[in-house]
Amino acid sequence: MPQQKIISILSNKGGVGKTVFAIELAQSLGSLGFRTLLIDTDINTGDVSIKLKLAYPLTLLDFFQKTVDDLSQLAQKVHSFYLVPGAGGHFEFANLYYQQKMKFIRSFRRIAQEFDFTILDLGAGIERTTLDFALTADLPVIITTPEDIQTGYGCAKAAAVRMRELDRNMRRKQPDYPLREEFSPWFVFNKAADNLARGIFRGVEKAAEVTAARREAQIVPRYLGSLPEEHHVIEKAYFRQHLPVTVAYPRQKFCAQMRLMSRKITGQFLPQSSSENLSPLERVFQLFRSEKESALAQ
Repeated sequence: MPQQKIISILSNKGGVGKTVFAIELAQSLGSLGFRTLLIDTDINTGDVSIKLKLAYPLTLLDFFQKTVDDLSQLAQKVHSFYLVPGAGGHFEFANLYYQQKMKFIRSFRRIAQEFDFTILDLGAGIERTTLDFALTADLPVIITTPEDIQTGYGCAKAAAVRMRELDRNMRRKQPDYPLREEFSPWFVFNKAADNLARGIFRGVEKAAEVTAARREAQIVPRYLGSLPEEHHVIEKAYFRQHLPVTVAYPRQKFCAQMRLMSRKITGQFLPQSSSENLSPLERVFQLFRSEKESALAQ
């Protein structure tokens, strides 16, 4: 399996289980023997640290405030994975400016080379910086629930439109810049039995066909899996023991599903074709540079 892959976890709204899934995926990949890093990119909440009851003297906020120079200075071992913690209550960083985004991307490129998998737990919503960070990933994952499927698909559509905008902007500057034909996120359905989730996913595929027919975006959704509604187990693990469910209660069906999805992820990566010579991370890096050049030219 090719090494050093990036996974982004995104959703269009809060409360769908995005951060729990990010933690459990990091723990599951780490327990399979893969060196895994989880970055809590939402410095306005620091939800990973809250759920695991972790307190660190340095967080991602210190990186943006220039207390530390590199993300590697923040990485701490937690169970089977490493964590770069976010920080809560600092809303002045809700919208990063150019220099902050470039600093993060440069440091992110370096630290991602040290791990088999780097997972970005992104803030909820479809703000442009969130989508740009999501598009750095080799594997974008959208987590939703049966009740929230419209916003879940809306997240995929917003990312696909932003990807097309990114590529077309670069094509105007570099005529030989390779365009991506499609956005292929994987969907995870939380609080859903597998048969129900698969039925809803077929609806997602049909919606993607309509979107493509209208030439709004080319989306090719993929089904990663589902997680059963085991609220009592998740509450006991996170709110009483402050542990991942896969650590506290490894025999639960929830954990079996996480292991299944983790193994699916580790077996899905194939070498890129020669026409896809830029990684998603490199594309977003070029986008930020391009946007800065355009701003300076005005």
